[in-house]
Formats: sequence, structure tokens, C-alpha cells
Amino acid sequence: MASAAAEKLDAELRAWTASMTDQNPTIEDLRAGGEGMGNFGAERTDVKVEQIDMGGRRALAHIPEQVGSGVILHLHGGGLSLGSPESHTRLAAHLAARSGMTVYNLDYRLAPENPFPAGLDDTAAAFRWLVEQGVPTEQLFLSGDSGGAALALTTLMDQARDGVRLAGGIFMSPWADFRLTSGSYDSNATSDVMCSHPMMVPLRQNYCPTGDYENPRVSPAFAGDFAGLPPLIVQASAAEVLVDDARLIARRAEEAGVNVSYQEFDVVPHVFQLFAGNLPEADEALQAIADWAGRVAATPA
Repeated sequence: MASAAAEKLDAELRAWTASMTDQNPTIEDLRAGGEGMGNFGAERTDVKVEQIDMGGRRALAHIPEQVGSGVILHLHGGGLSLGSPESHTRLAAHLAARSGMTVYNLDYRLAPENPFPAGLDDTAAAFRWLVEQGVPTEQLFLSGDSGGAALALTTLMDQARDGVRLAGGIFMSPWADFRLTSGSYDSNATSDVMCSHPMMVPLRQNYCPTGDYENPRVSPAFAGDFAGLPPLIVQASAAEVLVDDARLIARRAEEAGVNVSYQEFDVVPHVFQLFAGNLPEADEALQAIADWAGRVAATPA
């Protein structure tokens, strides 16, 4: 059963998205609205935020008061055309505080100005920067929400193919199949207040203007190298249009023998973890990620 906070949030988001639709928004309007989404979560005063350079790209480092082992490189959502470290800074701060790990929120280049593979190149550069700073790869997690999860999963696969073992992968409401043919686009068309098939079509075109949506580096759900992946945690809302992407990732990884923790939540929006501090389900989800990451980091590969 959904919390009262989740039901209230659903109503607020429906009103907000309706107002955006009425305006026939431009990409600039959508980007401005996406920045405001991060304000739905609660601020934290126990996490220090520093702006840094990661391999040539700006990032925000979220450093908890008590830093333990493990580092998280997070790739923000926004359909690979929207979002920023600032729009996801509250999510990152909550994850840092709960996990005791520094969370780096990367400002990778966005489409359509910088289509595929620019975001992947920036992620790879940030990964190399962390390794150069002395972060052990077996203590490094790659994390992503929505479109950022596609970057995280592809990078995780690239590293596994090169024989590099990372600590694990964290995926929140992942977008991993850019064909947009999953059944949940229809079954959850009315229950998903954040995303829809018509909205995703221009976003995928922005990211991959060639239309090569079956390219496994664009749609990592169809890559052939799941077997080499480290442990994964995948979270999604049962009400969102991308839930089939999340289920597909989890199923393919499990079939390949990967240790997978899959968690599905009812009646919450796409990337509901953004609302941490003001939504019980978001707090539960981030605590589950933190607990899982702590166990994984403490377990030898």
C-alpha cells in the first residue's frame, strides 16, 4: 500500500506535468523544469558538497561526515537530454549519508548538442580519474538513474570486458532498451506520471540521431556480456513505463549468473528516490541500496 506522502506526491506531480504539457515546452523549458524536480527531496546538512573536475568534466562530490570504504560514481537521469549534478544533489547527499560513501555526481555532456557516445566518453574519463586518484576498482560502484543508468550499465560492461572488476552497479528506474517496445509503455501509460512513450521518442532521437537503437552500447539491455558483471541492485516502480527495462536487466543478469537484488515499489513515480526525506518509499529504497553496497564492499570478489 502506498504511503499518504506518495499519494500526495502523485497529485502534485500530475498537476506539474499537466502545466508543462499545456505550455508545449521547449528543451530549455524541460531542462528548467528538470532542475526543479530535485527540490522535491529534503536537504541534508550532514553532507559536504564540493565542486571538482573529473577527467575534464565538472562534478559534485558529496562527502558524508563519516567516510567508510567504497565510492559511488553516479550518472544523473533526465533522458540524457536533461538534468545535472544540481538536480540530483539531494538524492546523492541522501545516498552518501546513508552509505558512508562519497558520491560523485558527474556533469556529463547532454544531447542533442552532444549525442551518443559523448556521455559514455565522459563517464569513462571520470572512471579513469577515480582510478588515478587511487580508488581501488573493487571498491568503486557505478550508479545511474533513468537515462544515466544506460551510461552506468554500458560502462560497467566495458570494464568487465576489459577484465576490470568493480564493486557493483546501482540502477534506479533504468532506461536500457531504446527501442521503446516494452509492454509497460502501454500497461502503465496512465499510472506513470513522469514518463510516457511520446515523451521518450524525442529523447532517444536526441541521444541517438542515427536511429541505431539496437546497438548494445545504446541499449545495454541487449549487450551480450552480462556474465562478467559484478553484483547489481535494480530498483523500479511497478507503475512506471520503464519497469520492463528494469525487469529485463535483472532477468538477463540473473540468467548469466550475476548476483542481483531486484526491488519493485508500488504507486511511486519514476526515480522516486529523488524525493528522499519527504517520501518514505524513497528513504526505504536508498537505505536498501546503502545496506546492499555496504555488504558488497565488505565481501571479497
